[in-house]
Order: sequence, then C-alpha cells, then structure tokens
Amino acid sequence: MGVAATGAGPAWAGTRAPISGGSALGHRLYDVVKEFSRWPVHRTGSGPEKATLDWFQSGLRRRGAATSRWQYSFPRYEWTAQVRVGGRTVDTIPLYYEGVGNVSSDKPFVRSVTITNTDATVLAAVQEAKAENAHLAVLPVFNSTAGYPTYDGLVADNRDPAAATTGVPTLFIPGRLAGQAQRGVQAQIDARVVTDRSHDIIGWFGKPVSDPIIVTTPLSGWFTCAAERGSGIAVALELAVELARTHPVFFLGNSGHELNNFGVRAYLQDAFDLQPRAVIHIGASIAAGATDPASGRFELASSRIVASNPPISSVPGLAEAVQAGRFGPTPTFPGEGAVWHQRLGNSVPLLSFAGQFPQFHTPDDRPGVTTTPALLDTAYRSVRSAALALIGA
Repeated sequence: MGVAATGAGPAWAGTRAPISGGSALGHRLYDVVKEFSRWPVHRTGSGPEKATLDWFQSGLRRRGAATSRWQYSFPRYEWTAQVRVGGRTVDTIPLYYEGVGNVSSDKPFVRSVTITNTDATVLAAVQEAKAENAHLAVLPVFNSTAGYPTYDGLVADNRDPAAATTGVPTLFIPGRLAGQAQRGVQAQIDARVVTDRSHDIIGWFGKPVSDPIIVTTPLSGWFTCAAERGSGIAVALELAVELARTHPVFFLGNSGHELNNFGVRAYLQDAFDLQPRAVIHIGASIAAGATDPASGRFELASSRIVASNPPISSVPGLAEAVQAGRFGPTPTFPGEGAVWHQRLGNSVPLLSFAGQFPQFHTPDDRPGVTTTPALLDTAYRSVRSAALALIGA
C-alpha cells in the first residue's frame, strides 16, 4: 500500500503536549478518538483502513444500529519509495497517481511548495517538472493555515484518481528539509495503479424508513487523523444515538475520502434511494485545536467552517449554535458537503461541517496534540444544537 521512512524526526514547533481536563462527555468522545488513532494510517484499501472499518461497524452495533456494508471498486495507488537528503533517509509520501513505474534519480526535480486550502502550488510544480523533462520530482512541502504558524513537517495531498496528471512520479518530503534538498537528493519510487475494493459502512438506528435523518462522516485519511477524522467520527456516533431517540437515523460512514470523496460519490450515484428529512454531514476537523498565536491558548481552531441549506441566518438558533463551536459560516458547501448538496439540491435541509488546522493531513495529528476532551465536549454540544435547530426548522 505504501512504504516510507517512519522515523520521528524533529518535533514541529507548533506541537503541544497533551492537555488534561474535560467533562464525562468529552472523555467519552476522546476515548473514541484514541481508539480510532491506534492505527498510524487510514488510507483507503490499506490493511489499517480495513481494520478501521471493522472497528467502526462494531461501534455502530454496540450503539444499537443494524449494520451492513456497501462495496465499491476503485483504483488504488500502490507504492514503495525512499528519499535520502544529506545522506540520511527521510519521511516521504507520494503525490498519488501523478506517475507510475520504477524510477530512481540522484538529481530529481526539487521545488518547495506550500499547501493552503488549494493545491495550486503543487500542481504548478509538477507542471514545471514535466516542462523540464524530469523523470522524478521531490517537493519539500509546507502546510499553511490562515492565522497560524506554517507547518514544516510531512504533508499529504488529497487526490482525484480521475484527474489529469503529468506522468512525473512525485514525492513529498518535510518542508524543513527544503534547504538541504536543494544541495542534493537521492530518490526512488516503485508505483503502479491496481483495481481494489473498499466499503462504506451503513447503520440504521430505528426501523428503516424512506425519510430518515441522515448522519454521515468520512472514515479514511492519510495518517493517524486524530482531529481531522477521529473527532468527527466520535461526534457523529454520539449525535446519531441522540437524534435516534425521536426519529429513525440512517448513518453512512464512507471510505475513499482522501481520493476526492470516492466512497460517498460512488454510493450516492449507485445506491442512494432515500428522501431524507435532513442530512447532517460531519466532515474534517470537527474538534481540531490549535494554539492561538496571540494569546498562547490551545483552543478550537478558527479555520473550521459550516455551511447550511437553508442559509444559517434563516434558521432560528442556528447562528448561535455554530458560533458556540467556533465554526465560521461559509456560503459554499465544503468537500463531501458539496457532493451531498449536488445530489440533494435545495429541497432537503443540509448541514455540513469541515475545516483545517496546522497539522491537517500530517503525521502530527495525534490525540492530545490536536484535540482534547474539552474541545470535543464544546464541538459536540455546538453540532448537536445546530442539528436540532436545522431539523426543527
């Protein structure tokens, strides 16, 4: 599935030590995050991802849901790679699907890139590599989140398997190595695309009906994904149980998130046949924390957003609910929320949460570092209040 250096490397300067505190609810949610985070990667089609799906399905059952699986096929990027900088092996991950083959070079194309809320600099760099007839590209990568220090460790980038590529195999390395990499890099990758299968996990809380409330969240991601993915899973499970007290709930946990939302797109296209009363999409970074540069406080990241149909301002109590969780309203549905909105149109109430933070898509997204019981408590209460406001509208 993918083999790269796994040494710890220098700690990122923005990383915080574990933080104690929080309510019983917060600790219950945090336990889910820790369970999810036992696997170092959650990439679609990998062994750890398959174990995660088993764990998640068991979690639905323990909470009273009747479960099933929906299978889909997808093109999996299979790879091994090694990059050496200054004579030592460093952490690396490919830009998925960009190139295949067994390629090595002691003079690869090298260009530093910064990922923001788009991958424009990445795409520009690989185009430049192609223009220079490079056989292999190595990109020291930084992660930039508005309002916070730039992350300089290893970062992965979500990819659409169907997107056009340059054909130049491309490897990311930590941005902190940019200076050394300009003085010399040795790199090798062996990559191919194979047909594989994965699953979305379905749960019914209550008797199946044609008009359930839908709660949905992604299950896959690049690394440990504690705050990016684990916090959303914890919140979504808790919310589904709560909402099912008054109305049947259909739960969709989808894989393929890091592959342009492959799993949810496939399900909505080929299997979805409900007329939901409302859809609550719990996306990335629900309870992600970050250290405020001005105050030094570790708090819910300000780079988390929410979109709604109908608009937030038109639903009584919704603006106050999302503000309590520090979610910034946006008029455009993010990520999987956009996929749901395209499928449902404006006739179905839809609430979609997502966001970023400095350690987004990085190995440093770990329990106690990027989320805590206290942050999970606050985020859940906000999401719960928002969902109830939307459903009651």
